[in-house]
Amino acid sequence: MDFIAIDFETANEMRHSPCSLGITVVKDNKIIEEKYWLIKPKELRFTPMNIMIHGIRQADVENEKEFDKLWPEIKQYFNNTLVIAHNASFDISVLRKTLNLYNIPYPNFSYLCTMVISRNFFPNLENAKLDTISTYLGYKFEHHHASADATACANILIKIIDELKPSDLNNLSELLNIKVGYINKDGYKACGKLNKTSKTKKNIDDSTLYSKGPISFLREVSALKTNYFKNKVVVFTGALPRMSRGEAMSIIRRLGATTGGSVTKKTDILVIGGKNLTNLLPHEMSTKRRRAMDLISKGHPIEIITADDFFKIIYSTK
Repeated sequence: MDFIAIDFETANEMRHSPCSLGITVVKDNKIIEEKYWLIKPKELRFTPMNIMIHGIRQADVENEKEFDKLWPEIKQYFNNTLVIAHNASFDISVLRKTLNLYNIPYPNFSYLCTMVISRNFFPNLENAKLDTISTYLGYKFEHHHASADATACANILIKIIDELKPSDLNNLSELLNIKVGYINKDGYKACGKLNKTSKTKKNIDDSTLYSKGPISFLREVSALKTNYFKNKVVVFTGALPRMSRGEAMSIIRRLGATTGGSVTKKTDILVIGGKNLTNLLPHEMSTKRRRAMDLISKGHPIEIITADDFFKIIYSTK
């Protein structure tokens, strides 16, 4: 998937006071470019609080371009693309209000917030702050440097896309239960969570959910009650019937689990898809299953379940 990640830092409490901008360009889900600019705010006023956050002072930007002079250089990155930011309500607001300040027409793009996404995708973490998610994923960066923050934001979505393997932006938004925001010449619409299913809906069973298709299934997953996967690390191998692996991952994350891409000593459950799973010779097994069986033989308590077992468990109430 192609997108750009952005991060603004501001000189003061006003959203139209950008003093730095980082843009990280991602093509085919790989980072190909990282750009950084210092910006001279129209009102050259820096508050102590903002300086304490990012360390940029008036002297650092006095000889830099104002945003209207910088825009011709950077607008190419924003046109007809997907833009992401962590706490996008802030960064998109900075962009809009600064464009308004200089009477610059809005570009045309869709956008997502990785903070909103992270709340859905990493439900077991204590919060969805950029440094919390990055630490969990093993990324180190210089927080509140616009370029570093943009790249950290990009890495979050890259990781999620690698796991879910969405077919396009619409599929990604459905898997993550979020709505895509947009900006164009006529205005903007904020991104955010999709509407939750009514709490009055009860007794949703296998046939009801599947008859509505996997996307309705995901939207109604709040009706599922099982705690079986709560606080467990779950890994999938093989094809699942009825839904994609990404959809299954979304379900169990909302049921309190953490998903893994490979079997490790931290793995609690391995879900095996496919047919003819019994009486397989070692060389006929998937790499993940062989790894799990090796760890089990060494005393690690990994539970191996079939796809049928998985579906039975998620409909249980225990």
